Amino acid sequence: MNPIAKLREHLPDQNTAALITREVNIRYFTLFPDSEGALLITHDECFLLVDFRYFEKAQGVVGEEITLVKFKKLYDSLNSIIENKNITRLLIEEETVTLSQFDSFRKELHAELLTEYKLSGIVSDIRIIKSDREIELLTKAQRIAEKAYLEVLNLIKPGVEERTVALELEYLMKRYGAEKISFDLITITGKKTSMPHGSPDGNVVREGDFFTLDIGATYEGYHSDMTRTVAVHSATEKMREIYDIVLKAHQKAAEKIIAGNTAADVDNAARDYITEKGYGEYFGHSTGHGVGLDIHEAPIVYKKYDTVLKPNMVITDEPGIYLPGEFGVRIEDMYVVTETGSYSLAQIDKNLVII
Repeated sequence: MNPIAKLREHLPDQNTAALITREVNIRYFTLFPDSEGALLITHDECFLLVDFRYFEKAQGVVGEEITLVKFKKLYDSLNSIIENKNITRLLIEEETVTLSQFDSFRKELHAELLTEYKLSGIVSDIRIIKSDREIELLTKAQRIAEKAYLEVLNLIKPGVEERTVALELEYLMKRYGAEKISFDLITITGKKTSMPHGSPDGNVVREGDFFTLDIGATYEGYHSDMTRTVAVHSATEKMREIYDIVLKAHQKAAEKIIAGNTAADVDNAARDYITEKGYGEYFGHSTGHGVGLDIHEAPIVYKKYDTVLKPNMVITDEPGIYLPGEFGVRIEDMYVVTETGSYSLAQIDKNLVII
């Protein structure tokens, strides 16, 4: 069943339609990223509304099951469809529609807004299971990031600024086919590696540093997410100890990524091991998250979430230990859930690399 058909199963009756305005969700259902228009899914038809700037491009992208509408005034075109199809009620994306948009919808559209139906949650639940095509695009995004990562390792040496590494990574990923980077790249060194989301600046690499690279590329809308921590020239016994604990925690979490287990099972496997080794207070974030058209999407891989893993879910596995004033280590890969286990989309070795 295709995504549009899955969404239709959640429409309560033939007079209710789903109004989708979030660009990433429009792209999911139509393959076309429409930032100014809307997608209206009724019981038996689907309408993508775009303005003249995007109409020609959309014609070459959307499938035959979608009716393409070129609008001059969005609300007028929506109302024309609503009245023609006898739509009396609309589901809206409650998590992303602003108060201003909601007021406009309520004033301008000739249908009742149903706020009790959580359309954002419905779409999230549909998107959580990836198609083979989506996994191929995620894999392509991962390969682009890997190629850039391997090349940029040659740049990391004493005296080089963190932001120089970030800029080179962004350039290389775009050169190798990325639309853009998936997020603000994290390329930090030394004591700053104790900051899970530290930002690169003019801080320079020093001999004996850990250097953390949290990177991702976007390909046809789909993101990759990978973190590696490398040592510059040498690593102390404590650095090696912490790295080994994080690596084993990562592996223990990966063993729990299997259909039927829960997101909490995965998180607990990593968290319990790190706690057992005496560093539980230094692992403060979740073990992972879903990845797709959003860099962070369902499911949340944390001890409080009992989401059951299903085949073709894609999640990250990214435990870390962060020692304030000293250093931090994080190791992250994306995994595809299968009936019998999982497999990593990454081809980059996770053992400690000393450059």
